[in-house]
Amino acid sequence: MSSSDSTEEGDFPVTETGKQSPTHTTAPPIRYGVMCRRAPEGPFSFDDLIPGEGPRELEIGFGHGRFLIERAIAAPDSRLLGIEIKTKWGHLVEQKRIQKGLTNVVALAGDARDILPRLSPDGGLTRAYLHFPDPWWKTKHQKRRVLDEDFLLAMSRLLHTGGELFVQSDVEDRAVDMRNQIAEYEIEGSRVFDVPHGFDVANPYGARSNREARAAEDGLPVFRVIANRR
Repeated sequence: MSSSDSTEEGDFPVTETGKQSPTHTTAPPIRYGVMCRRAPEGPFSFDDLIPGEGPRELEIGFGHGRFLIERAIAAPDSRLLGIEIKTKWGHLVEQKRIQKGLTNVVALAGDARDILPRLSPDGGLTRAYLHFPDPWWKTKHQKRRVLDEDFLLAMSRLLHTGGELFVQSDVEDRAVDMRNQIAEYEIEGSRVFDVPHGFDVANPYGARSNREARAAEDGLPVFRVIANRR
């Protein structure tokens, strides 16, 4: 067989140097950062992404997207916007909602800390969801937390009066810390949110995050807060 003949399966072609090389190469990486859907540049409106008249709902850090998709199905009259910092899940969840034919939900990849200050309208959100956030305990990691003063400022601007901020965790100490942060948040000396004292609240939204479902399967408690914008 000459060097110009095709090789049999499992053989390697001979290069000019006389060494054999594989006939197959590693597939190129999937570039989720290029493929994912992102927020528009500059200031933009929720209604630019999801037109309509239904209540506006926002989920920060949707991960694998179970809650976002289930909520869109459970509340077809609502409009849901999800933001996820991991581009892989931003892309995959957006593709999932397209495959399911859901038109009342959009999944964006990006950093909520960059996106929320550019989002409008003020007082336009009915609900915002934050599931099992911020597993950062060390002081040096505090800057990585989503629930901080900048986030609460954004929520105070975006939620309408009586609008809901739903936060949950399976770590009691972290849940207490988040509840206190929300309850104590003030603007010009006035508290912004009404917050219940305990965690005796069920999830009323007809949807569960992946981690919430796992906690239920394992019989672990989940600590939830529903705060209302004053």
